[in-house]
Amino acid sequence: MLTTGLCRQLGVSFPIWNAGMGGGLAGAELAAAVSNAGGLGVLGMGGLPAPVIREQIRETRALTNKPFGVNIIMPLMGQDDTQVECCLEEKVPVLIFFWGDAGPYIEKAHAVGTKVVVQVGSVAEAKAAAAAGVDAVMIQGVEAGGHVRGTTGLSISLPATVDAVQPLPVIAAGGIADARGVAAALALGAQAVSLGTRFLCSDESRAAYKDRVVQATAEDTYYTKLFDLEWSDAPHRVLRNKAVEEWEAAGSPASGQRPGEGQVAGQMPVGGQVIELPRYSVFMPMEGFEGDLDYAVLYCGQSCSLIDDVKPAAEIVRTLVEGAEAISKSAFA
Repeated sequence: MLTTGLCRQLGVSFPIWNAGMGGGLAGAELAAAVSNAGGLGVLGMGGLPAPVIREQIRETRALTNKPFGVNIIMPLMGQDDTQVECCLEEKVPVLIFFWGDAGPYIEKAHAVGTKVVVQVGSVAEAKAAAAAGVDAVMIQGVEAGGHVRGTTGLSISLPATVDAVQPLPVIAAGGIADARGVAAALALGAQAVSLGTRFLCSDESRAAYKDRVVQATAEDTYYTKLFDLEWSDAPHRVLRNKAVEEWEAAGSPASGQRPGEGQVAGQMPVGGQVIELPRYSVFMPMEGFEGDLDYAVLYCGQSCSLIDDVKPAAEIVRTLVEGAEAISKSAFA
């Protein structure tokens, strides 16, 4: 069976995680489906207030009795620690931090039995996280969609990180969408893989633009800092759309001088409220979105080249596991 030491440590069957895509795109339905299929489902709670996070945690527990995780995007935490405090009060099994220093929270997390994972973009960051006492590190390759901490391809950064922090477990993220990618990451030393774009194109994902991802190839993605209203100077990978094309046609002007600045791209329900999505917002359109997708941020990784359908998360997990097991067997036949 396709399993690793980290799987046994976390109490899951398979080394398959969904990425904690923020703003609730990876919600309770997706996280529970991945966990029930034997992987580690992860809630994407970046940018959401503590009451909504608590509701999502409890909804996930109502849908699964298996371990799951919560992903927190640290630059979107605001001025207090309520998002983290909520997770620790709820004693979530795994807490994943992205883009910041998780050091102040590690001891508190361990005190309530929560495992801590930090997503990093370099060997140096991985070493710092290991020294701080995390339970595992997640290394992100530059191929990834959404906000991209990594600057190097995963095939280089993954084995380099494994070597640098061993025996600490390493999770691979960025550019993985099929069984071949899973098998390759495990062969390079990963103890789990985290897939964003593949699970964005699942039935349970709340993304409003799945069809565009299915139709796209890696060449349709764009690495930029364009969508920055709530979080500036953070690179991200998106699908090219009119927002990108019109900005380029205008000479790529600085923030505050861009085409349509201040206009609203659409609106959608989040946490029981209807919120407006201004142009250049970091928050992506989700189910219930009303507006123009051509002027919203459409996060997408280069692995879209390997995705040609939308299907249930459990089927995605099963296909990845069975395929990776077959590859492993044939490699040693």
